[in-house]
Amino acid sequence: MLNAMRENAGSWIIKVLLGIIVVAFIFMGAGSFNAKRASKVATVNGDAITVNQYQQAYYNVLENLRAQFGNRLNDDMIKMFNVKQQALDGLIDTTLLRQSAEKNGLRVPDAELAQSIIRIPAFQKNGAFDKQRYKILLGQNRLTPESFETMQKEAILMDRLRSFITKNAKVSELEVREWYNWENTSVDINYVAFKPDAFKDVEITDQMLEDYYTAHKEEYKTEPMVQARYVKFDPEAYKATANVTSDEIQQYYAEQQDEFKLPETVSARHILFKVQENADAKAVEDARLKAGEIMEKAKSGEDFAELAKTYSEGPSKENGGQLGAFKREEMVKPFSDTAFSMAIGDISEPVRTQFGWHIIKVETHNQASTMSLEEATPQITEKQADRKAKNIAYDAAVSLYDITFDGEEFVKNSKDSGLELVTSDLFTIKKGPKGVGNASAFAETAFKLPMMELSDITEIGESYYLIQIIHKEPEKIPEFDAVKEEVTKDTKQAQQKIAAEDAAKKFLEKAKAAGSIADAAEDDTSIKIQSTGQMNRNASVPGIGNDRKLMAAVFKLTENNKLPENVVKAETGLYVIELRDKKLPLEQGLNIAKSNIHDRMLSQKQSALYSSWVANLRENSEITIAKDFINN
Repeated sequence: MLNAMRENAGSWIIKVLLGIIVVAFIFMGAGSFNAKRASKVATVNGDAITVNQYQQAYYNVLENLRAQFGNRLNDDMIKMFNVKQQALDGLIDTTLLRQSAEKNGLRVPDAELAQSIIRIPAFQKNGAFDKQRYKILLGQNRLTPESFETMQKEAILMDRLRSFITKNAKVSELEVREWYNWENTSVDINYVAFKPDAFKDVEITDQMLEDYYTAHKEEYKTEPMVQARYVKFDPEAYKATANVTSDEIQQYYAEQQDEFKLPETVSARHILFKVQENADAKAVEDARLKAGEIMEKAKSGEDFAELAKTYSEGPSKENGGQLGAFKREEMVKPFSDTAFSMAIGDISEPVRTQFGWHIIKVETHNQASTMSLEEATPQITEKQADRKAKNIAYDAAVSLYDITFDGEEFVKNSKDSGLELVTSDLFTIKKGPKGVGNASAFAETAFKLPMMELSDITEIGESYYLIQIIHKEPEKIPEFDAVKEEVTKDTKQAQQKIAAEDAAKKFLEKAKAAGSIADAAEDDTSIKIQSTGQMNRNASVPGIGNDRKLMAAVFKLTENNKLPENVVKAETGLYVIELRDKKLPLEQGLNIAKSNIHDRMLSQKQSALYSSWVANLRENSEITIAKDFINN
């Protein structure tokens, strides 16, 4: 059936669509269809994981990371994400799961597999499975139909196995209620903030500065720096030589017709009378009547733009209600339907949308069309010239690279080729050199180069570069005098924090003895007590903002322990807090949220159950990894 299915389709689609499909299966490996064709990297209960399978899994993990991080992905990040281990772990887990599925009698018939692939939208054209699209997308991702079908089959098996393992997960009514109460309980607190920068009169001695510097030397360490020289191959510099012929223009126009299709558009003005979407009937009718009065003024010949400036409540008011040209789908449906049905110069009856009542005046109506070759020529010429200029720039970089066999020749060959050789300032990997468009990308490449070695041709932004490092300065700890000003500032901040914490501790003890924050502050005018009002645990604290540590401490307070055991050292500062009131959520809210909470808790339980089951499966299996494989 699968072979017959492949013989009945054709066309292409962009790579990213396949990524959506493949990522779901990627960490399950490439299947066992070619297990005997390559040496193994590991065995799982006697089943081999081949080098080919590992390479495919590794590639796909990398592709997933590239999709997330783009050009920021580098060797250090690949090491940090431990891509090798991720790929191997995914293959091991898949093998274990496949073995378990077989043991439990789970299987996927060919007919079911075929139907699952046919239904994947990325492989369809006009609603039908398409052979050419299927093969191209797989090829772009280093997959064959056989390997993808193996992956798809395993994905279905894994989903079936997961359902089998997690079917006994349950969530009780009591658990739902406890979660609802936990998530929706609200509190009202008093708090006193102790801001370190308010303690300005701290004493700073020379000995303190020296002690602080000695204890924190590493914090003043300078970053490594390098100096580079480079040649930039900017396509703009080659654009004058990028000639585009009339034949090339005609060919591009013929092959890229979709690019020159112009959509139907309308240019209009409007006058808006705002009405809330959930407004009552009277408010809606009052606004409609007002709109009707202004419509009559417009239809009687008064200047529409002036009426908009006087009466409109929309953001285009100052421009006389001018909206410019827009496509049908760019406006809300009632507005578009009316505007696109009107003749030029017409003024509409009031039209209701989610924003209110509109009066519309159509000024132009452009039907959908295709640009002529003559009209498209400037656009094509510019685009093709840009493409050619980039190719010429790249060829120039290749020419210099090919004749430069060592770093010493870079200066001479650049000069002989009439190219500008730029010497940068000293720069760090974070900042990069001055005068370079994408300095951080430049620095990433530069810091990987050995001294005097010429880089590969590197694309940064729209230009190509050849880079050579001519000087390196390692990181170092500066002498005290060089950073004395910074050390002084840091020492003062440290002492201010100590003073603030000491004051907060004393005030908390006083509050405990007095019974409340208010009683403790009664004779101290410097203490400012603030209240939050009722707030739940996901709220932003009024006057403070988002602070998870503070909120965690707040919700530990009880009616029996209204004050905390210790000063709260939160993300935003030091606080002494006091519970004023704690309220459980309303019972009727549980009935509304019950279903959603149940589903969330069930999903969490199923995930935890499944993860535990897989971990136990690993622990009780015989897994052998080729010696030093991950470390190679």
